[in-house]
Amino acid sequence: MTKTAHSFLDKGYQVIPLSRKTNTPVTKFKDIQITHELIDTINWTNCDYALLMRGIWCIDIDTHNLTDELAQQIKSMIKIFGSDLLSVLKVNGDLDGYSSILNNEFKSELLDNFKNTYMELTASGGMHILFRKQEGIDYSQKIGVLDGMDIKANENNYVKIFPSVGREVLQSVSELSVYHGEFEKELFKPRQTRQTVTTQYFSDYLPSAKGNHAGKEAFERIATGSSSNRNDDLFKAACWAFENNQDVSELYSIVGTIKGRDVFTPEEFERTVESARRKVNFVTY
Repeated sequence: MTKTAHSFLDKGYQVIPLSRKTNTPVTKFKDIQITHELIDTINWTNCDYALLMRGIWCIDIDTHNLTDELAQQIKSMIKIFGSDLLSVLKVNGDLDGYSSILNNEFKSELLDNFKNTYMELTASGGMHILFRKQEGIDYSQKIGVLDGMDIKANENNYVKIFPSVGREVLQSVSELSVYHGEFEKELFKPRQTRQTVTTQYFSDYLPSAKGNHAGKEAFERIATGSSSNRNDDLFKAACWAFENNQDVSELYSIVGTIKGRDVFTPEEFERTVESARRKVNFVTY
C-alpha cells in the first residue's frame, strides 16, 4: 500500500490513508505537504486512499437521494456505456446529482470535458470527475452547489480514490485535463454581496450588522480546536461563513476530532454544512 502512495506522489498527486473502519484520515494532513519521507512513517494497513485536492479539483456526483435499486441500475449502465450514457440519458424524475448535470445550462460543455479527463464510479453509483487547476482561478469547496453535486477544490479537501474499496475506474488518462469552458469560471466566480433578510428564528445563527455574532465565535472555536459542542458549533460557524463569504473548508479541521469514542466524520461535516447552506439561502434574496 505504501508503494501505491509513492506512485501517486511520483505522478504529482498527494494521497493520505483513510481508515476502512471509520472512513476518516488516520494522519494529520491539513496544510501539510505529503512527502515520500512522510509516507514511509504512516501505517497504511487496512486503509484506503484519499486524494488531496492539491493542484486538482473534483466534481463529486452523489446518488444519496435515489433508491439503491435505481442507483445501481444507473451504475450498471454507466459501466457498460461509459460517460457517453450521459449524452443520451433522459431525465424522467429525479436522478439526484445526475439530474444536475443533465439539466445544466452547461450540459454539452460539461460532457465534452468529461471525455478528456479521469472519471471513476463510487460504490453507491455516484461519480468523481477530476480536473487540473488553472492559474487565475480562486478555487474553493462548494458543498451542495447543485442538488446531489459537491465540488471538492480546497487544498485540504479530498476524495476517496481508486484503488480504494468501492471505487472503479471509468476512464483513465495519462494526464488530467484542465477544464475548458464557462462552467468552471462561473462556479468559482467571487460571490457578489447579497442583501439578506433575517427573521427572529435565525437571529442566533446569522451575523449582525457589526459582525459580532455567535457564528463567528463558533468559527474561531473550530479553527483553534477548542470546540466542545461540535455539531452545533459547525452549524453556527457555517452559517456565519456563508453570509460573510468565508471559505467553509477552513472548518474541515473538525473532521477526525474525537469526543469520547465518537469520531467526527466527513459525512457529518457535509450534512451539517449543507443544512447551514440551506438555512442561509432560505433567508437570502
